[in-house]
Parts: sequence; structure tokens; C-alpha cells
Amino acid sequence: MTKSDEENDPSVQAPEAVSDEVDDEDGGWSADISEEAVRARALDLSSGVKGLTISEDLEKTEKERMDIFYSCVKSALEKNNLDAKELLSEAERLEVKTKAPLILAELLFDEKIHVQLKKHRILLLRFTHEDTKAQRYLLNGVEQVIALHKESLLSKVPAILKLFYDADILDEKVLLEWAEKTSKKYVTKELSAEIRQRAEPFIRWLREAEEEESESEESDDDLEIEYNDRARITLQKEPIKPTITKKVDDDDDDNDVDIDNI
Repeated sequence: MTKSDEENDPSVQAPEAVSDEVDDEDGGWSADISEEAVRARALDLSSGVKGLTISEDLEKTEKERMDIFYSCVKSALEKNNLDAKELLSEAERLEVKTKAPLILAELLFDEKIHVQLKKHRILLLRFTHEDTKAQRYLLNGVEQVIALHKESLLSKVPAILKLFYDADILDEKVLLEWAEKTSKKYVTKELSAEIRQRAEPFIRWLREAEEEESESEESDDDLEIEYNDRARITLQKEPIKPTITKKVDDDDDDNDVDIDNI
């Protein structure tokens, strides 16, 4: 290779020169190490890790996912930062939204449930509104709270249930169905039966209110039918027949015809 060829061969040039030329030809492929670029790459990395974490969480058992939600609610309580939307979003992400009221009851309520219910009404509504399964799980959670504080809460069962009903957190249908059957899944069979026995005054009031409402609706239907029948009779009067007259020319008196004599 001649000296002239060596000068034109990039492989024998100084490394710095080769690097500069390659950068120019590739449009600047080297990594941007500015503070802004580094931060952006870190955010991309954290998003990827977060996505991986979400995927891993959903592969866990339901109990493990419930434990994650429990930790989330407990942490929010300790920080006094119970954000209803965030907790609902986390429950939906973990696919435990329907059973989440079990955990909410455990962490939010104690012997002062009547005060705590009013404080956390919006949060509870986020999870139970138009979700009868979630309402049943909330009732199960309330039974567990009563079991933990039997001395102070057992005698107040009717009042507690009425508070949930008046706050629109528990629907009438859910309460009536709950009262029909005892369960030993969350408390003992004996305590489950006793709680329902204590609840009987409220349940009886609920049934009576339902019956009165049903009778009132039937009465309104009968009144409407009666009114419609009367209105129909009034509208079906005999139609008035029009009077028929025959036009006669004034200048033809001899040919006048008396219509009454026809």
C-alpha cells in the first residue's frame, strides 16, 4: 500500500477521526447524555418495570392480590390519605373490586362504626353502588367487625344496618336475602344466627315497608285503570249528525221542494 493509499484508508487514521466521521455519516447515533435525556430514559425504564409488576401481580393468587390491596389501604390510612378513586383503581387493577369491601370493613370499622360509616360513605359507595355481590361481602365484613366488638355492637345491629340502608350503601333486596340464611364462612354459625336474630326488628320493618309500597303501587294502578275507563266512556258520546239542506234557486219559485214532505 502506497503512502497515498494509507492517507485515504480510514482504517489507518486516528481513532478520533474515524469516530467523528462515523457519527456524521449515521446522523449522530451516539447516546444523548444530557440530564433531560437521562431522565426520560429512566422514566421509560420505570414504566417498563411498572408494567412488568402489574403483569406479575395478576399472575398471583386471589389471596395474594387481596393482601396487596390490604397493604395499600392500610398504608393510605396511616398517611391519612384515603383517596376513593385511587383505591378503586387499585382494586380494579388487582381484579378484587367485588371482594374489596371485606378489607375495607376490616380496616375502616371498629366499635365506632356508626361514626366511621358516615366518614367513609363516598369510599364505600365507590365499591358497592349497583354491585349486589360487593354489598354482600360488605355485610360479611360488618359481621366480622361485630364479632370483634360483640359487647358494644351486638345490641346495636338493627341500628347499624339501618345506617347502611339510609346511606344507600346496602340495598333492601340484599339485606332481606342476607337475613334469610346464616353462614359460618366469616363468623361462627352460632354468631351468624344471633346477628340475624338481633337484626329482626329492622328486617321486619323493611319487609313491612316493602309490602306497603307494593300495595300503594297496586292502588295507583287501579286508580289509573278506573280513570281511563271513565275517560273512554266520556269520549265515546253519540256523534252529532249534520243537518242536510238542499239549495234552491230564488228565481224558480214554482219548483220549490219542501224537504220535510219528502
